[in-house]
Amino acid sequence: MNLVVAKRALGLVSIGLGILAVAAPRQVSKHLGLQADEAAVSAFGAREIAAGSGLLSPVKPGPWFWMRVGGDVMDLAAVGKALGRDNPKRHIAGLVALTVAAIAVVDTMLAVQSVLDKRENARAAT
Repeated sequence: MNLVVAKRALGLVSIGLGILAVAAPRQVSKHLGLQADEAAVSAFGAREIAAGSGLLSPVKPGPWFWMRVGGDVMDLAAVGKALGRDNPKRHIAGLVALTVAAIAVVDTMLAVQSVLDKRENARAAT
């Protein structure tokens, strides 16, 4: 996958999700069946905005892809708490967990690619 295209697409998606989480943390948490407080959802949103901004900036994307990988791990931990039998929306939380896991695989592949492909990484910075 072309790092320039990936960093722009993921940057825009990250900023969009981040704004949504910061602007409406209660609704995001409720809709996804999460048992997270508003401050945590807002903090996750701020992290998404930071990662997206980094990916859209004219710097090498590697560290920002790794930031997304770390964020994916945090997201999976938060969603994992919502998978208990006491959560009436655990099926939604399960779908969210599968989606985040798939995104984590893509983010990890892009992060590794950004480290291994120095020429592409340098070009992505421009």
